[in-house]
Amino acid sequence: MNPFLRQNNEAPAGTSFLPEDYVERQSSARANAMALSLFAIVMVGVIAAFFVTTRRWETVRAEQSKINELYAQEAKKIEQLKALESQRSQMLDKAEITTALTERIPRSVLLEQIVNRCPDDSLAFAELELKSKRIEPPKELPKSAAGAKPAVKSLTDTKDPKDEKKDPVRAPKFEYTLTINGLAQRNTDVTDFLSRLGDCNLLDRPDLPFIDTVKIDQTTFRKFQITAGLNSNADARIGLPVASAEKQAPAKATAGADVKHND
Repeated sequence: MNPFLRQNNEAPAGTSFLPEDYVERQSSARANAMALSLFAIVMVGVIAAFFVTTRRWETVRAEQSKINELYAQEAKKIEQLKALESQRSQMLDKAEITTALTERIPRSVLLEQIVNRCPDDSLAFAELELKSKRIEPPKELPKSAAGAKPAVKSLTDTKDPKDEKKDPVRAPKFEYTLTINGLAQRNTDVTDFLSRLGDCNLLDRPDLPFIDTVKIDQTTFRKFQITAGLNSNADARIGLPVASAEKQAPAKATAGADVKHND
């Protein structure tokens, strides 16, 4: 028999002899302790999640910083590449201008090729003339009326002269025409000479626009004129002996030929 139970027939069985206030305080303390424990567990989880998230964000920021640095480095490389491309374009333009101003077919080499194809002792040159004509580039078409500027301009429309782009300097292009006037003993000499000129890769489309019969000191000759253009794709500076041309040309052209250069 439990001595702590009240000996009261009216009290229900199992009733404690402890004060009710004490029992309520114990229950409240247990509930508070359980609530605090759950709160602490939740806070620990929240703090742990915060630290994990912060660590992930730091990792993401570090990776983003590295990516930004890589982008900056690649952007510098791209700018350097653009600068090199611009310099390359300028150098190519200058080289093209220099090449255009330099004779691709030296006069001595051209004279050598002509004299070497001349029939021996049966044809003489009276005049050699080389004319050059500059080929102008096509002009740009005028802008459409929609893009035209109004006639009246305000003060705010003034532009800085530094912002205006200058037209690029283009390499000049020339078209050369060679005219040969001479005398021959026979028509076959002229046709043979014309055929040999056609085999020369420095000349383009040799033609015989004029041939006639003349008498000099009771001797009949064939007076002729041959015209030809210079091949724009030929480059006689490579692989041709210029020195030999300078030595051989005066030796053969001894028929009183007059060489003219009209640029």
